[in-house]
Amino acid sequence: MLIEETKKPLSMHPITLLVCFVCLIGLSVSATFLIVRAKYQSQSDNKNQEVQTIQKNNKALTDQNIELRNSLQKLEDEYSRLDAKLSKIEALNVDRQTLEQKYNGSKEMLAPYLILEPTLVGLGEAAKAFDGNLMIVLYEASDMDKCQQGSTAFTYLISGKDKTKLCLRTGKPESFKYRGEKSLFNLLESKKSKGAHPYLFSILKEW
Repeated sequence: MLIEETKKPLSMHPITLLVCFVCLIGLSVSATFLIVRAKYQSQSDNKNQEVQTIQKNNKALTDQNIELRNSLQKLEDEYSRLDAKLSKIEALNVDRQTLEQKYNGSKEMLAPYLILEPTLVGLGEAAKAFDGNLMIVLYEASDMDKCQQGSTAFTYLISGKDKTKLCLRTGKPESFKYRGEKSLFNLLESKKSKGAHPYLFSILKEW
């Protein structure tokens, strides 16, 4: 009986060891799984953080790109305006040169008869003749001025309290009397533009 009782615990020991071994393996697998899972979760969090950072950077770059495009458009608009101004200046220079040529040609041809040399004026600007005693102001003609049809401008000749109105057509001198002598008011050029000096005129002795 003693021998049988002694052998029985000994036969149970391998089973216990096996159970313990299996438990150890299970614990090892669980620990490994938890470690791997934690490592994966950390990597996943890092990747998510990187993705969010990249998305923020992309949004910032997109915003900067929009600002750059807007700035470029503003520069292009400004460049177009500068081109337009340059073209206008060039056109005005061409007009000025043309008027100067007409001025010089008229001056040479009419020098013996000139009372007032060809003069450039703008709308409403005043010019003087007869040693500054006669004030001349030109305006653009309209239906309200009661000028004959075809008139392009009219002028007031002012001397003291006397005021004379002349309706003018380009290239057709208008006669007027000043200090008992007849003279001719000659509108040489009239441009309907926003230029500074659209009118070119002269005063001649009537022959």
